Amino acid sequence: MIVIALADGNPTYCQGLKTMLEQVEGFRVVLMPADGFCRKFAEDPSLDILLADVDLLQSCLERAGGKKQLQPPPGTIVLTMDRDELNSPHYGQELLYKGSGKREFEERIKKLVLNGSVSQNT
Repeated sequence: MIVIALADGNPTYCQGLKTMLEQVEGFRVVLMPADGFCRKFAEDPSLDILLADVDLLQSCLERAGGKKQLQPPPGTIVLTMDRDELNSPHYGQELLYKGSGKREFEERIKKLVLNGSVSQNT
């Protein structure tokens, strides 16, 4: 079972993405609070992947350490609505367009797990 944490300020988007991803066999999605999700993700060993809105992630990381160059936790996929951001890596992590389909999300998540970027919980 791959446990995916999802952090986004739009509850409608979160619920839709959760519903879509839970259609994939072996995926379980946990919705994270918009405030302090980086710390919660880092402290919870049952979570494998973090899907986080780019602006929300940046804000969370800056509040956590007061530095712009902080890195998100391993296994983070940064979500963006701006296709132009897809051409420049944010925080050295995977970037994914929020409007991507289920297959693209599934492939990116499984790629991180298979490449050993994160350890899959069983």
